Parts: sequence; C-alpha cells; structure tokens
Amino acid sequence: MSKSAIKILNTAEALFNRHSFSSVGVDLIRDESGCSKTTLYTHFTNKQHLVEAVLARRDQHFRANLIETIGDATGLDALEKIFDWHIAWFQTDHFKGCLFVRATAEADQQDNAIQHIAKQHKSWLYQVIQQHSQSLKNAEQVTLLFYTQLEGSISRCLVEGFNLEQANQQKKLIFQLIALLQNQTL
Repeated sequence: MSKSAIKILNTAEALFNRHSFSSVGVDLIRDESGCSKTTLYTHFTNKQHLVEAVLARRDQHFRANLIETIGDATGLDALEKIFDWHIAWFQTDHFKGCLFVRATAEADQQDNAIQHIAKQHKSWLYQVIQQHSQSLKNAEQVTLLFYTQLEGSISRCLVEGFNLEQANQQKKLIFQLIALLQNQTL
C-alpha cells in the first residue's frame, strides 16, 4: 500500500472515530490528509470503499495487537489479558466505543459489506475467547458470559465514561462468576 493510501486511511480512521461516518465527508478527509481528491479516488473508488478499507485495516490491527497481548497465555490467564487489554483501551484519549458497532449503526440495511466486516470482527473475538475457554468447565457458558460482559463494558465506558474502580469490580465479578461455573454442573 502506498504512503498516500496509508495517510488517507489513517486520517479517515481518526476522523470517523472522532466524529462519525456520516458526518465526515471525502472533502474533509482530503483536506486533513493533505492528499488531492484525485489521489483519494485513485486508492478508494468512493467513500463506501474507504469505510470498508478503514474497518478491514482496523480489524487487522486489533487482531494482531490482541494476539500479541495474549502471547502464550491460556485459559483464565488469557481471558484476564483480553479483559485488561480492553481496560487499557477504555482509558485512551481516542476511545469512542467500538468503531464496528458504530459503522453498523450508521450503515444502510442493504450495506452488506460493512455488516459483514463487523460480524467477522465480532465473530473472531468470540472465537478467541472460546478457544481460551475450552480448558475450563462449562466452556460454552464461560465464553458467552465473558464475551457478553466484554461487549457490555465497551458500551458502558462509552456512555458513562471510564471508572477504574468500576472496571476492577466488573473484572472481579466476571472471574467470580467463571469460578462459580467451574464448580457447577449445567
């Protein structure tokens, strides 16, 4: 990918995250990136294609970063690393919730490409949690509990703002519930 395409993607992602997909036009992306409209349209045929490229690249970065964070950890240790990664993300200045959820909410119902990218992203995260829950008793319930709590945390931090004490309480509660599931036959 060329330097100008990367610059356009970086600019578009930052603007979409800071504002919204619908409120950011190609003229603003062009102006902020310093690239010409011709260059923008050379790399991305339209705004829709640019949105899809931004989401696809964000998904790649997310996956690589989370896999690196998990490292060799397995089971509960891996789940803790996944949760801690999210807590760290919630505390960043650029946290505005899940860009995939926001893109889906703003997309037309006929926009299958954006919905597909978002579903693939969420499905991958679910599968990673599932993979690291397999060694645990009641693995299906642990996976569903952990994934649902994690997704809820994203929304809660977006709406209510980040609170370290609440995040630590939620983490403690999730792992207490997982411990209970280890002692239960369902």
